[in-house]
Amino acid sequence: MWDYEEAHPTFNDVYLIVEIADTTLKGDQEVKRTVYARSGIEDYWVLDIQNRQLYVYREPTQEGYQREMILTENDSIIPLRFSDCVVQVAQILRPQG
Repeated sequence: MWDYEEAHPTFNDVYLIVEIADTTLKGDQEVKRTVYARSGIEDYWVLDIQNRQLYVYREPTQEGYQREMILTENDSIIPLRFSDCVVQVAQILRPQG
């Protein structure tokens, strides 16, 4: 019934991690990014709500992510494992005003 009743999910169970960074941007981009890359998380996103940007990290290795993108609120992205889902960065940010 509950897949994780006896154990936590492993990296094979995780398709996308999204961190919401207000005051934690540095830790999300340094500490967590390294941990997630070494764990093999294929798609790691950090939403920087202060600067209204989405950092996308892909192609993990033991040394870190090989592909990094910075998207603005005018951009969109498709998660690696959900090819039928288009995410507009503006839609995941708080409206300005």
